Amino acid sequence: MNIRQIKDYYNNKPVEYIIKENYELVEDKEYTSRFSLKNIKEISNIPINKPIKYSSDIVIKAIKYGMIFVINYKGAEDDHFAGHERAVEFLVMGRSSKGKILIRAWHLNGWSVSHKRHVDKIWRLFRADRILSMTFTGNFYRLPPSGYNMNDKAMVGGIIARAQFSEIRRKQQALVNTNKIQNREDITLGDEKRKSVVIKVKKTDTFLDLKNPTENAYVNNIKDISITKLSFLKTLYGNKYIAIIGALGNPGNVVKVIDDSSKNIGIYRCLDSITGDVLKSIKNVKGNSVFDLYVFDKKI
Repeated sequence: MNIRQIKDYYNNKPVEYIIKENYELVEDKEYTSRFSLKNIKEISNIPINKPIKYSSDIVIKAIKYGMIFVINYKGAEDDHFAGHERAVEFLVMGRSSKGKILIRAWHLNGWSVSHKRHVDKIWRLFRADRILSMTFTGNFYRLPPSGYNMNDKAMVGGIIARAQFSEIRRKQQALVNTNKIQNREDITLGDEKRKSVVIKVKKTDTFLDLKNPTENAYVNNIKDISITKLSFLKTLYGNKYIAIIGALGNPGNVVKVIDDSSKNIGIYRCLDSITGDVLKSIKNVKGNSVFDLYVFDKKI
């Protein structure tokens, strides 16, 4: 099976993600969850990358924390029996004149019935009773989209919850301070602007066999494997393959890898990256199934 065919949507595209180190969050950065959030009492019942039934309480929590969801929505004019998926930021929840619960959301990506195509970054108004399921992506927003109006006039029956960005930042800072979230840029092995990077890794002295990934003791001991990032690389010249836990790689980018004793391991090209929830579904990457395993430490 081709790795591109089995990657799920939720953590593949940079939306706005969340941070690792204990320092001030910077507004123009992108962030992603580091671990599950089971120890955060208020949102401990919200799984990552697992569809759940619609819940007004969870939407309210999502608005308070700035959590990005994928919703499966079937509008009145949607003739598809299962509706369509949309990645959204919930911003305002309220009621219509008839008491229906409405949700104003910033539609990041997904199908639009009215436009008859996929659209990016537009305002949408959803009826809560038409949301078939909702899935927390593990990603967060922390900046108000252009045109955000906290006193949404569509909520003529009253506003239930609205995004207060000072509160969102306080709550996210608490996640930073407890080491639950991390800066996406710090764990990315290059991007479109920066095609090559130097990183330091830690040796595990093990190899990862994609045909039997859980046989690797290091992988088997990771409690939150479903949201763990994993990148696969091959030497620029030669046929040595490595996998790095905790890093996101852009295919084609060049990475100089140094181990924790400052030994130069080599110069590699990134083949691909995944999250742990699809690790058991792939048998090889670019034809190779066995990789020396390292753990990402930091960029240099």
